Amino acid sequence: MKKHLTTLIIAFFLSLTVKATGQAGDIIIWNGDTLTLFSNPLESHPDWENLSVKLNTEIENQKCKSLFSTANWRGYVAEWTIIDDKIYLTNIYTCHDKPGKINLNKLFAKKGLIFADWVSAKLIVPKGECIEFGNLYYNSIFKTEITLEFKDGVLVESKTYNNYIARKSKFWLNAYSTSYLNFIYTQINWDKLPDLKDKYIYVSVGIQPNQDGQIDSLLTNYTNGTEFGPDTSVIITDRNNICMKEAIRMAELIPDWDVIYQRGLIVSRSLMITFDESMKKKYAR
Repeated sequence: MKKHLTTLIIAFFLSLTVKATGQAGDIIIWNGDTLTLFSNPLESHPDWENLSVKLNTEIENQKCKSLFSTANWRGYVAEWTIIDDKIYLTNIYTCHDKPGKINLNKLFAKKGLIFADWVSAKLIVPKGECIEFGNLYYNSIFKTEITLEFKDGVLVESKTYNNYIARKSKFWLNAYSTSYLNFIYTQINWDKLPDLKDKYIYVSVGIQPNQDGQIDSLLTNYTNGTEFGPDTSVIITDRNNICMKEAIRMAELIPDWDVIYQRGLIVSRSLMITFDESMKKKYAR
């Protein structure tokens, strides 16, 4: 039975790294189900800095042919098990090509189960269909999400949310489509921009849509830019910067936005624009 369970977990690990949307999550075993975890509780350990050094040494000792994958840059997948409403670290799997396991008692210099009493947070468990793919970290949205709230390693509350798309934008079909690129880049006032030779400027505008798909507000923390030059880069936060103003103007021209509810709230959107000489030559009228 133990051998069968190990085989099952390793197969699950492989499915995470092969089929992952963004980064492969940890594993959590709860009420008899083996689920994906969109959180990494190990990295909230109070001595994570020293622990990570030991972990990396152990991972290197595994002599994997392939330690990492683009779906798992951290090089490990931790397995957690909830027993009597307490969360325990029960395994750490390594190696992308052929998963191995870390000796937890050696890693933590203690015997027995590793009670994760340092975990005081809401952990996210996605389930069901992916309704919006996100290619970074854990920003994909699934039809069902469960939040597991822990206090000092003890489960104090669990909630289940049904996420859904309330309204699809008639315009925002594909940010890389020809029609979208033409709409955005042909309306930029390129002549008002600074000289773009040997540099490019990347601006991201954060949008909070309302239930009708219109802009409710601009998100200050997610509206910024970076100017990349031959030898340096400069962060742009000034709303009066001409490229920032132009990107915001473009966002306001978009007729409507997707309205997606996640955990009861409308998900924010973003518009990303690159200002450089090649885009100017291609789209300037």
